Amino acid sequence: MSACGQIKDDWNAADGSLLRMAFDVCGDDMDALAQTIVANLDAIAARDGRALLVLHQGINLPESWLAQCETFALDSGSFQGDLCLPWDADYQQQLGQALGDHLGPALADHPALVGVYFTITTMTNGAEMHFRVARDSFPPEPEDGALTASYLAVMDMYEDAFDVPIVFEAGHCIFDLPGADPADVDCETPLTLYRHARDSYGPASVGIALWNCAERFWHGPTASEDHVRPLLEEATADGVSMGCQTVGNFTNQACRFSDPAVGDYGTLMGIGPASTCVPTGGNDAEAACVDTLGWFAGASSQSATSVVLEGTWVESWSADTQPGMGINVTSPACEAAVNHFEGP
Repeated sequence: MSACGQIKDDWNAADGSLLRMAFDVCGDDMDALAQTIVANLDAIAARDGRALLVLHQGINLPESWLAQCETFALDSGSFQGDLCLPWDADYQQQLGQALGDHLGPALADHPALVGVYFTITTMTNGAEMHFRVARDSFPPEPEDGALTASYLAVMDMYEDAFDVPIVFEAGHCIFDLPGADPADVDCETPLTLYRHARDSYGPASVGIALWNCAERFWHGPTASEDHVRPLLEEATADGVSMGCQTVGNFTNQACRFSDPAVGDYGTLMGIGPASTCVPTGGNDAEAACVDTLGWFAGASSQSATSVVLEGTWVESWSADTQPGMGINVTSPACEAAVNHFEGP
């Protein structure tokens, strides 16, 4: 068996790396995918590092899977392609075999692997909980509760396959298309998924992460993602592992944390890759870092109505950790805010 994908040996994240791959990076060859992951984990271990693994699903499924399952054509911004319906029996069989027969055994007891992200086919970008599709344009469930049941079944596959905690991105709801009727947005499935994993496998075997980590999304009832609050509050009360991948990097994108309810860190001008931040004149990067991580830690808040969290770890952007330039290393205040989450 041989690896098929790129092997990176230049990881420089002090607290660990996020190892990201598409599920189809090796096409239909799950053994090659497993060996590609192992080779990258070996490179990380050689540097005394550790990593979280995320395998993007969504439109990143092997062609042979798509040929056997009932598909849906996703058309959401830059994410366009076919995906399997999550309740499709062939999809679940292929995924279960990939995880249980190939990836799990190959990665068992690897010293660099500290957690694996749960992913499922109905994720816009293949990794985050959001599925930005109008609910009435998606095929109807074959029976009531089939969507939720598919999430629980896939979680069971992950928990059974791997000997490390399973984490899922929890900063969004399903069918959360901008402007969607609130009645069509499914926040119950992620909450049920969390409870199922916690109750079935124990709090130490499950974690959640916010890949849109910024106080502005949860400052109160008018905030855009406040509908996720019940899950976040329950996970905080349970004391489970909770990670923060900020909505942008602090160093160059501080304005992405701005909101009248929480603070002014600059103004975003433009859309997409060409957008830029117009600074306030102060140290926007440092302020965004200190305020955001203080909120995530549960130590401070910029709004009295923000959800109260007790986060436990941070996925820092490489722009923030870059020697001599990143705000994590050039600002003692930001460095201290990050170090609050330093783990063993």
